[in-house]
Amino acid sequence: MSRVLKLTAFLLILLTICSAGAVWSYTQPPPPMPPGVSPHWTPAPGNPRVAFAPNLPSDIFWYGNHYFYYYGGYWYRGNSLYGPWKLVRHLPRGIYRLHRAAFKQPRPW
Repeated sequence: MSRVLKLTAFLLILLTICSAGAVWSYTQPPPPMPPGVSPHWTPAPGNPRVAFAPNLPSDIFWYGNHYFYYYGGYWYRGNSLYGPWKLVRHLPRGIYRLHRAAFKQPRPW
């Protein structure tokens, strides 16, 4: 019985370590803007209440007093263009209404 408990404890510790590393990598996206470039905010196709910056190389949107940044298959939200960025699990409906022309990468849905 003690071997089973030791093995279970080892697997739980290993799972905790692996999942902590995965969360860390998902919560640290690169900056969305190159240095010295200012965004030119424009109403986004599909929802004029959302603004996007077609002059930036990243998929970044302004909606409801927050910035939303799509990078590496994940969505992030921040209060500033410079972060800090937090992983978003549920997007506002306004973002889902965007037309594919608002995205530089393939639209994620």
